[in-house]
Amino acid sequence: MTPPPRDRAPLLLGGAACAAAVALYAYTFWRPSLLQDDFQILAASRTWPLTRANLWVPNNEHAMPLGRLLTFAVVEAAGRATRFPLAAAVVGPAALVAAMLLTYRFVRRELGHPLYGLLAMSIFGVSAVYQQAVFWFAASFSVVALDTLLLGLLAAQSYRLTGRRAFLLLCALWCAVAPCWFAIGVLAGPLCALYLVSDPRPSGSGGDSSRSLTLAVLKHLGDAAVPLVGTAAFLSVSLPLTAAAIVHLEHYRIQDTDAIQAFQPGKGFLMSLRSIVENLLLGLVGVTDVTVPVPLVVAALLALAAFGVWWWWRAPCRRLLLLGVGLIGASYLLVYSARANWADDLSLVGVSWSRYHLLPQLGLALFVVGGLPAWNGRLFLLQADGRLTRRQVRFVACLIGVLMLIHLPRSVTATVRFEPMPFDFRTSKVAPPDAQHAALRRVDEVDARCREHGISADAAKRALPWLSIPGTSPQGAPGEINGWILLAGSAAPREPETRSDEEIRRLLEE
Repeated sequence: MTPPPRDRAPLLLGGAACAAAVALYAYTFWRPSLLQDDFQILAASRTWPLTRANLWVPNNEHAMPLGRLLTFAVVEAAGRATRFPLAAAVVGPAALVAAMLLTYRFVRRELGHPLYGLLAMSIFGVSAVYQQAVFWFAASFSVVALDTLLLGLLAAQSYRLTGRRAFLLLCALWCAVAPCWFAIGVLAGPLCALYLVSDPRPSGSGGDSSRSLTLAVLKHLGDAAVPLVGTAAFLSVSLPLTAAAIVHLEHYRIQDTDAIQAFQPGKGFLMSLRSIVENLLLGLVGVTDVTVPVPLVVAALLALAAFGVWWWWRAPCRRLLLLGVGLIGASYLLVYSARANWADDLSLVGVSWSRYHLLPQLGLALFVVGGLPAWNGRLFLLQADGRLTRRQVRFVACLIGVLMLIHLPRSVTATVRFEPMPFDFRTSKVAPPDAQHAALRRVDEVDARCREHGISADAAKRALPWLSIPGTSPQGAPGEINGWILLAGSAAPREPETRSDEEIRRLLEE
């Protein structure tokens, strides 16, 4: 018997959704640039010895050993400083596409039909709500951490479906790896545990049902706790190496506090509630930079809670809904509790903080799609063979197009607003748009002379005058960066004692 032809609609629609998501960041590829923390991160992995030395040196609150290795790969792929912006710009969109594909796989297996997977990946991926996490290299590691979290969820799902404990151990491994990219990855263990514990608990039977039920429940809870072991393993290695540096970061010292004192879960909870309205709900229609009055926030939250309860009550399976709530609540509570000192009015709206909405946007997508099976046979009818009807194909295609049209203006304007527009204090003029590229070209020229004359990067930085690069703070300002930190220097430098700074400067500036 000839098997039925394979339905290519999910492949084509999934490809269209990924293309639309990447298209939101087309301006980033047209005019790539480095911003703020990008310079320190790239400089810390400029050479392999530097990468090894900085492997467990935190960047802000992030212990990111795998992030350091990924940065080294980006530096090596770029080859020279003028290519750093474009090479760095690829990381976020590539990680986003991976997250969309993993989301499709996870949701399709969970709900049993490609339509649900396509809707989830589109609602999550074709969005500018979290655009800063994609176009800013320093924040793009959060997307890679999300990829690893999704791999952990897929492993947990495989364990739930097959009962094979190897998948449970694999889940714990992914949970240990996730925070090695970015601090938000520390939520991988709790979220995977939440997914596993939400599976219906086993029921006992027979004469010894009480004892067997107790043992079955304990085993169920024990299995659900295994992902937490992965997170604990990471913390046991990371904290002794990074805790002191993270607690006393400069931006906490400026506020005359430290990371522990600055962590305010009460204020973080209130900020989380407000962000759900100002960022997630308004973000669905492409609105940003709007501070909603408190009475409207309360009214919107009450309406949202009523809808959520109704949506939860109708859902035949609530695992995805619970996971969605966990992604929203845990991510916002962790981030906003740590950032409570940055918002006196309990509001962190706008593109400057959009990177914090990455996991919540995925949570929103899972919550919405997780309740859709209740409407099978009412609003739509799924084919038993897993194929999409023409009406469903048209609906998903239109959804992708509408989401792209809604979010494209926000994505482009956000990228333009973050584009370096340096101000020259000596002439009181804005530097030309290609000023960063010109400065990076100067770094490449000096790097070539360092290799030619056997001069180390440290000797060159000591001898040369300050190099201001657009995208960093001006000299003398907080967070100032000397562009020469991007120098690799000679791999076999001559003894620096044999040359004065004046001689080195002459050789490098000739």
